[in-house]
Amino acid sequence: MMKQKRINWSSILWTCIVISILLLGSGCATNRGILDVKVDVPQSPSAGKTIAIVRITDLRQFEEAPSNASIPSLKADDIEDSAIKARAIARKRNSYGKAFGDIVLPEGRTIEDLAKEALTRAFIEAGYRVVDDPTSSKNAIPIEADIEQFWSWMTPGFWTLSLDFEAKIKIKGDIKPFKEGETVRGHVRLHTQAASTNAWLKTINQGIDNFVQEVKKRLILK
Repeated sequence: MMKQKRINWSSILWTCIVISILLLGSGCATNRGILDVKVDVPQSPSAGKTIAIVRITDLRQFEEAPSNASIPSLKADDIEDSAIKARAIARKRNSYGKAFGDIVLPEGRTIEDLAKEALTRAFIEAGYRVVDDPTSSKNAIPIEADIEQFWSWMTPGFWTLSLDFEAKIKIKGDIKPFKEGETVRGHVRLHTQAASTNAWLKTINQGIDNFVQEVKKRLILK
């Protein structure tokens, strides 16, 4: 009588888990994703200390194969495309951390636009009146900003993966503490089962919220 072979269910389960993780990490990663990130900017007060954001410059440095996922990266051809770089906000990676497709803002929207919205919100919530045209108010204080970092990235894990967003913007204007220029950092890390569109959006939105709060902490009204 032949002995019935015993099924090793633990090995089968382990194999299924590994395959699921690989599929999860690599699925749809080769495509370009469009993420419509927007900042809800409240209405500016009609009176009060007035500022005008006169310049925002995106100074991010992109690499094709960075040593760390937190460094902005694009494929070689896209690094030479200023229009793509201006919209790029994240890079997709598989379960091994290998970079594939990127994530960009919709056409017509740039990181500079997003940073300006975040700064505008921070100043308004701190009690400042924000105008678009500095000549519209003789007392408007010009504010300039350089974007040093504005990026979201994925770090793979066994059971869950993490999504980070970091914003670092140097702000300069005749307002404490920005008279000599100061870099303000906002950061968030969220753990999730999959790097879905909603997960990316939630991470970036919460990271921008954190940046707004950090700017508000530094604003002093007299």
